[in-house]
Amino acid sequence: MSNDAMEQDSLTPEQREDQIRLAAYFIWQANGEPEGTTEEDWLQAEEAFAEENVEAV
Repeated sequence: MSNDAMEQDSLTPEQREDQIRLAAYFIWQANGEPEGTTEEDWLQAEEAFAEENVEAV
């Protein structure tokens, strides 16, 4: 298991949520800060976070 995977395994639920929140914010900014995309941005960030966990194992 890589160090990244070990670090993600040791995240608390709050830390995981904070990372997803930050990623969603960056997605929103990268898309030009459109209104009404909060849920879409969050889901995209969650998916990217889950893919990182799968790839790191």
